[in-house]
Amino acid sequence: MKRTRAYAVSCIAGLALAGHGCVSLKRTPEARFFVLRAVAEPAPTPPPAPGGPADGIVTVLPVRLPDHLDRPQVVTSTAPGELAIDEFVRWGEPLDAGITRALSENLAALLPEHRVLRYPWAASVKPRCRVAADIQVFGLQPSGEVRIEGRWALLPGDGERPLFRAPVSLGRGPLANGTGRTDPGATVEALSALLGDLSREMAAAVRGLPAETAPATPASTRP
Repeated sequence: MKRTRAYAVSCIAGLALAGHGCVSLKRTPEARFFVLRAVAEPAPTPPPAPGGPADGIVTVLPVRLPDHLDRPQVVTSTAPGELAIDEFVRWGEPLDAGITRALSENLAALLPEHRVLRYPWAASVKPRCRVAADIQVFGLQPSGEVRIEGRWALLPGDGERPLFRAPVSLGRGPLANGTGRTDPGATVEALSALLGDLSREMAAAVRGLPAETAPATPASTRP
C-alpha cells in the first residue's frame, strides 16, 4: 500500500513539472573576465640631455572616467546615447585602476631613463612631471570601431599649471568576426593597443620637456 501511494505521488509530481515546463537544464553562462595589458616595447636608454636630470621621476595620477564607464562590466556603445552592458563580460579589476596600470607599465618601458611611479607615491618623491588623463569614451562604438577619447596633460611636480596638454582621439577597426559580431577579447586587445599609442604620445611629450621649468602658479588640477 505504501509503495503504491509513493508511486502515485511521484507520477503526479512528474506530470505537474512536465505540464508547466518549469524545469530547465540550461547552464547559466559563465562570466568572462578581462584585463588591459601593456604593449609598449622597451625603448633603448638615450644619453642624458645636457643640463637635464639623469634619473627623473614621472608619476601617473589615477585616470578619471565618467560614471557610465566606471563599472565592473565591459560597456559597449550600440547607438548614440545608448549603451549595452553584458553581465557576463566583466573587467578583472576596476577600470580606472586598469587603465592607470597599463599606462604606467607602458611609460616605464618607453622611458627607461626615468622612474615611473603610479599613485600613491611617497611624500618624499619629487617628480619631474605628473601624468593626468580624463577619458570620456572607452570601448566599442556603433560603427564597429574601438575608440578612446578624452584629454590628458603633463603637470609639474610642484604646481598645477599644465606643462603640456593634448586631446585624445584614437581608434582601431572596425572589428568583426565571421558572424558580424565583435568578440569582447578582440575589443580589449584593441583597447590595450590604443593605450599603447597614447603612452607613446605621452612619452614623447615627457622627452620634449625643457630641462628646467619655471615655478607654476595654481590653476586647474586636471586636464
